[in-house]
This record gives sequence, structure tokens and C-alpha cells, in this order.
Amino acid sequence: MKVGIIGAGAVGAACAKATIMRGCASELVIVNRGRGRAKGMATDMGYGAPLSCTCKVTDGDYSELAGGAVVIDKVGVNEKSGGATDRNDPQGRFTPPGQE
Repeated sequence: MKVGIIGAGAVGAACAKATIMRGCASELVIVNRGRGRAKGMATDMGYGAPLSCTCKVTDGDYSELAGGAVVIDKVGVNEKSGGATDRNDPQGRFTPPGQE
């Protein structure tokens, strides 16, 4: 089964690792806005994949998600403006305890 992951950040990496370790995919395609980051993550995950079930891990673009049984979107909503990593940004995804 082919699985695609959009987003090569920390959450995307965790999803990729879990997918490989569960052995639920024979092929895993990682897509990211910056192709270099997807390529690096695919390379890293590919080195660890032989320790689990056989899974071909590659980077790609959106067209390479075609035919995938599952596509997991792990893209942050404010990534372009930096809001997801700026902990003081009220539009960011993380609100410090006590400031909810």
C-alpha cells in the first residue's frame, strides 16, 4: 500500500516513522514545500526502514501521491508567516498554559 505524507516537519516525521514501524505501507512518499527537506527526511527514514518491515521511502511532489491509499496532511496552518513557531503569536497553534 502506498502512503503519502505532506509536511516534513516534526509531526510529519513522527507520522512517517510510525507508518514505517507499523509496517502498514510498502511505499511512503514524503512531500514538502521545500523539496530538499522532504529528500533529507526520506533519506533518513530510508536508512532506518530496513530495521522494520520492507518499505520504500522517497521524496516527491503532489503528482507522486496519485494512487496512494492514504495521504496524511501534516502542514501547519501558519507556517508561511511563522506563526506556528512564534509562541507569542495568538494565531499560532500553541498557547502557553494559563493563556487559553
